[in-house]
Amino acid sequence: MQQIHWPAILKFDQDDELMYLANHQDWLSFICANQYTVCVQDTLIDSSGDIYLIAKPQPEHTSIDTSVAQLPHLVKQPQPINVLQMLPLVRQYGQFQGHCCSAKIVFTTIEQGIATVAELEQLY
Repeated sequence: MQQIHWPAILKFDQDDELMYLANHQDWLSFICANQYTVCVQDTLIDSSGDIYLIAKPQPEHTSIDTSVAQLPHLVKQPQPINVLQMLPLVRQYGQFQGHCCSAKIVFTTIEQGIATVAELEQLY
């Protein structure tokens, strides 16, 4: 698996919802429960700004030797996200959560943006 810098957030495609993931265990819990519902355009953004797509494993013929399910894995994208690209995502999420002053949400680092998502999850 790629070297993910935790904490991270999941950005769901076609949705303003974000999900805070504190560590690798949170990722495993999420993907085990949602492996069939994640979309290939959903992305994970780690605290260093790296973006990962969620790649589903290719179906294989089932046999006794290959009966263990394979979880989706993360594929690092060449272009990271910057603070100016992340700011509208967090503001939209704040509005989605019902935060009345989401336009006033500001941060200067990706880590602060991820921490803001965690705080918004706890508030609402």
